Amino acid sequence: MKKEVVIVGAGPGGLSAAETLANAGKEVLVLEQNKIIGNKVCAGGLTRNAMKLGIPKSLYQRTFKKILLHDTTETAEIELTKPVIATIDRKDLGRWMAKKAKKAGAEIQTETSVKNIGKNYIETDDQKIQFKYLIGADGANSIVRKHLGLESKKVLEAFQYIVSKRFKDLEMFVDPDRFGPVYAWIFPYSKTTSIGTGADLDYKGIKPSTVKNNFDKWCMQRGYSIKNSEFQAHTINYDYSGYEFKRKFLVGDAGGFASGLTGGGMYQAIISGKDTAKKIIDSKYGCPNIHRILQTKAIEEAALGVLEINKTASKIGYGLLTKMCKTQLLGKFFVEHMA
Repeated sequence: MKKEVVIVGAGPGGLSAAETLANAGKEVLVLEQNKIIGNKVCAGGLTRNAMKLGIPKSLYQRTFKKILLHDTTETAEIELTKPVIATIDRKDLGRWMAKKAKKAGAEIQTETSVKNIGKNYIETDDQKIQFKYLIGADGANSIVRKHLGLESKKVLEAFQYIVSKRFKDLEMFVDPDRFGPVYAWIFPYSKTTSIGTGADLDYKGIKPSTVKNNFDKWCMQRGYSIKNSEFQAHTINYDYSGYEFKRKFLVGDAGGFASGLTGGGMYQAIISGKDTAKKIIDSKYGCPNIHRILQTKAIEEAALGVLEINKTASKIGYGLLTKMCKTQLLGKFFVEHMA
């Protein structure tokens, strides 16, 4: 079998690339290892920028004009006139994006795992598929990234409980003694709520297992019912090492486009997928949106580097942030510039 473009992974990055390429008349095949598209562990937060990408509001579970930011001593309430974050079910987003990609002419195969990648072909359990272009959109543990010989040293391990309770507010908590430089979150949905945090595997100040134990104790101390709640864990790769490798490309988490500071990655995946597709369509295209993402990443990871010096640096940095956000003008600026 021969295809002009093969995309490994039917996440937001792969499907946005597939739709863009198919609309330009390219022959596109998307290979997804899971049976259900979008069945990924994710807190499901759409930032302000992601909400501008044309995702139907009917898919939103909740929208929020207000964010509560807590440190260990005080709380900043940041309120805006328009929603700045929405929560969404990744399966709903996946179905919608897959439908659009198929309508444009892309072919999607589910329950198809890539076993081997050669110079201009891939092999699954029962197929050998030749390609002109290959896009790796297969997440933090990307087989395409490994084929290209790229390591992933900057990695977040995120974990969450899905609690059967509808919380009112979207909240963020910073507590370096418990969680190190990573924040904890409450992301409410229509009927449930994601309560989670994470650990940077490159940070030496606190072990991921300790963060998990501290998080469980913190949840119980706050009265969150996690005992019978669904526990989920996932890896986030923010180790960017390039996106174009001759006729092979990486998008989303496979390319390390996620934010190391916030852990956000849906907006980055969709944008990197679209820009990569445009690059394949027109080799002279400069991928300006990818470069803007990388500029933001550089600023965020410089801030993360300061927070990761030690717990004292984290406390000072987050304490200043909370105090700044209590001033509505600065709080609004912070929220509106989150990716």
